[in-house]
Amino acid sequence: MKKTVRIIALLMLAVLLTGCAAQEQNFPDAGTAKASAQQKDPMDLSTEVPRLELDLPEGYDPASEEGGDEAYNEYASYDDYGRNVYAGATPIPLDPIDMPTATPKPELKFEYGSVTAEKIRLSFEAPTGWGIDNSADDAVTLINPTELDGYNAQFTIRVYNVASTFKTNDLKTELRDTLKNLGQYNFTKWKTTELANRTILKKDGFYADYEGTYTDGISIYGRVMMALLDNNQVIMLHISCPDGFFNSSYKAVINHVRDTLKQI
Repeated sequence: MKKTVRIIALLMLAVLLTGCAAQEQNFPDAGTAKASAQQKDPMDLSTEVPRLELDLPEGYDPASEEGGDEAYNEYASYDDYGRNVYAGATPIPLDPIDMPTATPKPELKFEYGSVTAEKIRLSFEAPTGWGIDNSADDAVTLINPTELDGYNAQFTIRVYNVASTFKTNDLKTELRDTLKNLGQYNFTKWKTTELANRTILKKDGFYADYEGTYTDGISIYGRVMMALLDNNQVIMLHISCPDGFFNSSYKAVINHVRDTLKQI
């Protein structure tokens, strides 16, 4: 009987020891648990960053997905300047880096008709429809009735007498003084080009261009030509017009008048 009790006691002790051993395996010691609980320093660059493997086609350029420099897409929406219309916020142009270039205005086309200026004994071709002022004894002025950029273009031919000692080279001073007088009043900005050679009625002369801005902000362009005629007379051709898009159109006018001038 005692032997049986002893065996049972030994079996119970074995079971108790087995349970303790299992409990020790389930719970690591305090030092190990404390070390595992510590988080890694996020600034530790020694940690290898996982790489995302993408199956991209050969030669693929990721920059092609960046916005702002897309090629023209026939299915996209564009504004009047050819810029892509974004679905979100509208990009703001940075002046003068990427401001759109202004759309050029078309050249002006003029039809010409014959004009006779009896007082200055000249005939020429001028744009039809322009008003004519021949009230002066030594000049005739034509005015474009159509205002462009706030200004009506004007064209004047003047013939006046000079001293018998006046020479062709004196035209340089005459032309410079004329330009100076033109820009002396009512302009906030005024500049002229250098003089260049130009003939009128097959007589040697000179011309120069100018640009000016009136006090009201209107900008104009002009060209003045002068030549010394026989009998001690100077002929002057002067055109003034809106500055900017239409310069070349009005240069064509003064050149056409010059080419068709005849003395009567």
